[in-house]
Amino acid sequence: MSVNLSLYLASKSPRRKEILEQLGFNPIVIASNDHTLRNFQGDEVQLPGESPEDYVVRIAREKALIAFEKIRRENRPMLPLLSADTTVIVDRDILGKPDNEQEAYSFLERLSGRVHEVRTAICVGTSENNLKQAVSISEVRFKTLSHEEISAYVQTAQPYDKAGGYGIQGLAGAFISEIKGSYSGIMGLPVFETCELLKSFGLDLFKR
Repeated sequence: MSVNLSLYLASKSPRRKEILEQLGFNPIVIASNDHTLRNFQGDEVQLPGESPEDYVVRIAREKALIAFEKIRRENRPMLPLLSADTTVIVDRDILGKPDNEQEAYSFLERLSGRVHEVRTAICVGTSENNLKQAVSISEVRFKTLSHEEISAYVQTAQPYDKAGGYGIQGLAGAFISEIKGSYSGIMGLPVFETCELLKSFGLDLFKR
C-alpha cells in the first residue's frame, strides 16, 4: 500500500512546487490572491524593532494561518500544510522583492563583491495548534558585478519575484562564486528541513 504524499502548499512560488514534485510529493497549491505581495500587515515589511531572524519566521507563520482559514472556508479535507518564506539579509537589512528596475539595481549593487545571508523559514502542520517550524541558514558570496552585468540582469524578468532581486537557479547563478549551506534553501525550500518536518506529519518519502 503506497503512502499518500499529498499536502497543501501555501505558496505561489513555482520553485517550491517544483522542488516538492521532484522529491515525489503531491503539492496542492492553496495560495490564492490572499498571498499577493503585502497582503497582510507586515507582509514584506520589517516591523519596528523586528530582527531579520524573527521576520522570516513571522511571515512563514502568517502564510500558514491565512491558508488554514481558506481550507476551513472551503471545507477542504485535512492534509498537512507547508508554508515558507525566504529572506535575503545584508548589513542586518532585509532585501525583499524589488518593486522596480531601480530598486533591483540597488539591491545587486549592495550584494556585489560580498557575502550575504539567506534564511528560509518553513512551517508545517495540520492546524494552527500543531505548527512546527525550521529555519535554513546559508551564506552566498557574489563576485564584484559590473554596471553592464547589473543593467542587463535587471532588464530581464528574473529579479522581480525573488527576495534580494535574484534567483540562484537562473542567470544570477553566474554572479555567485561560493555558497555555504543549502542550495535548495537559497532557492526557497530547503530539502532536508522540509522532508524532516513532513515526515513528522506522516509524509515519509521512504515508507512505501
